[in-house]
Amino acid sequence: MRKILFVCLTVLFLAKVAYADVGENFAHELTSSLVEQKGKVIGVEKNTVVLDKGSNDGIMKGELVYIYKNLGVFVDPTTQKRIDLKSGRCYAQVESVEPTKSTAKIIRGTKKIQKYFLGLPIITNGYTYSKPDVSDNDEWIIGKSLYRVAIVTRNPVLFDSIRNALESTKKFEVVDPDTIEIAMTKEKITSISTPEDIEKLCSDVNCDFVIPVYLKNNNQISYNIYNGYSGDLIYSTSSKISQQEMEKLKTTKLAENLPPENAVPSTLNIEPRLTLWESLLNKFGLYSKYSNLGASSATMRLVNYANIGYQAKALAATGDLIIVANKGQLELYRFDGYSLNKVASANVGYNIFNIDTAQIDGKTYLAISSFNPYGQLSSSIAYIEGSSIHIIKDSIGYCLRFFDIYSKPQLIAQNMSIGSRFYGPIYEMNLNGTITKELKLPIDPESFYEFEQIGDKLVYATPNNEIAIYDIANKKNFLTGQYISGSVEPIQRYSHSYNPNENYFENKNKGVVYIQNVLKFFKHQDNYYVLVPKSYRSNAVQVAGSHYNAYSISMYKLDNNKLQDVWNSGSVSGRVVNFARQNDYIVGLIATPAPFFTRFILGENDIYRLTIFEINK
Repeated sequence: MRKILFVCLTVLFLAKVAYADVGENFAHELTSSLVEQKGKVIGVEKNTVVLDKGSNDGIMKGELVYIYKNLGVFVDPTTQKRIDLKSGRCYAQVESVEPTKSTAKIIRGTKKIQKYFLGLPIITNGYTYSKPDVSDNDEWIIGKSLYRVAIVTRNPVLFDSIRNALESTKKFEVVDPDTIEIAMTKEKITSISTPEDIEKLCSDVNCDFVIPVYLKNNNQISYNIYNGYSGDLIYSTSSKISQQEMEKLKTTKLAENLPPENAVPSTLNIEPRLTLWESLLNKFGLYSKYSNLGASSATMRLVNYANIGYQAKALAATGDLIIVANKGQLELYRFDGYSLNKVASANVGYNIFNIDTAQIDGKTYLAISSFNPYGQLSSSIAYIEGSSIHIIKDSIGYCLRFFDIYSKPQLIAQNMSIGSRFYGPIYEMNLNGTITKELKLPIDPESFYEFEQIGDKLVYATPNNEIAIYDIANKKNFLTGQYISGSVEPIQRYSHSYNPNENYFENKNKGVVYIQNVLKFFKHQDNYYVLVPKSYRSNAVQVAGSHYNAYSISMYKLDNNKLQDVWNSGSVSGRVVNFARQNDYIVGLIATPAPFFTRFILGENDIYRLTIFEINK
């Protein structure tokens, strides 16, 4: 028994020693970046203030500023101790820095104030902050004697190393993981990806910084430091470790000695805070309760996003271009690693439900599957030249896509029945839209859009949604045990009906079709991967239609006749509609629940958002 205990303690000690420097290096860098300065406000204009110190005094962009009014000195009559009296005015964040002065944007007041419905102190209705009241000659301070920080990571060894290193400096207090998870559950936060998420989390746990920490593919540990009062990114940094250290970091487990009655988020009946509207619905059974979705640090970092309306269904990515279908319009976006800009658009058909791309002879071709207003297939072939989209042929009565035959893209086509079931032969087609021959396959895929040839193997989805691998050389089929569990998007196939005695009219309540298209394939270096999304049902206002508001994406590596689970995104806000991989980024078409009045007045349940996430681990 003593020997076993000695071995366990030795392993734990070695794990702490091996990763101590990881946390210590970051703690040293963070500590040295936090300056302590005091001064006076020398100018106020609307929501900005001018401070009397700048870069010459070490002030940097992104610094948190506490502005207060000095009310004088109180002298204790008993001890004669002098106490400075201060009245907090606001928090601000430095936006621009000059050598002798700097400008800061006011974030909010310093006091948290409870809000009430109709102003009566009966029904609570959230909270707000006191109104900032700043004037010239008010005083300011940057820096604190003790910072409270929230470290968000999915690796407990990494968390332990960083927490110990930060707290050893005597300048940081680290919020424990259970407190963070409880706060995320109460505030209905499914990921740390937007400034609003960070503000809500910090307000609940009362911290100054949120620091998500990621393990990246290139053996780097990435740190993002966010201002807890504004949700803005202050700065990012990273550290390089060896491949062996990375593997140990991923596999080492910390010894735990928790009593069985220990209260942790998984055993507590935690419910989210409800707004007044949600509370009223809940009293009549019209609001579904929150279910914990494993809310934690997502391993995807939001880089950029753009709202693109209410009708988007299809998406594709090629090079630095992203193609989005918004109803019958193709929109072309360019992403350069930082900025996301719309560069072109073109009307192509009526209701696009799938886009596929291929590089052929140095040119980017598009296979566009769509319906006309009466539910007939009316697809198109196009190509991109510069920032323009050129149609080669339209009104093609088949579903279209590209299929890699031993790494050579081939345009293929298949018909589809009224109920969305694909039927009939799969044809090879040239780029002018002419059928050349039938494509013979040794498999029977469930969906025209969910099979791909990877080397000498065919990867596809079976009718019961299991991912299977067919070995072409050995003519054998292998079931992987991995299943598709993502939601399938409803597509309005028949939006018009025709009556000879009447005019054409809208018929939005009929003719919805479901086309499964969730498997994504890609090659990275010499390895092949499969991406699979999964959507979760969570909060839903049933009176206006239910919603999914969290999703995750899993990545599998093709290993002989098996799929090896290598990465999962963690829970991310929204419902995944379509997605693609672009280098080290996941490009997603995400549906987020529309506000109540948008649903009530416009009849739109979702707002669609084009998102760019960087893959981290």
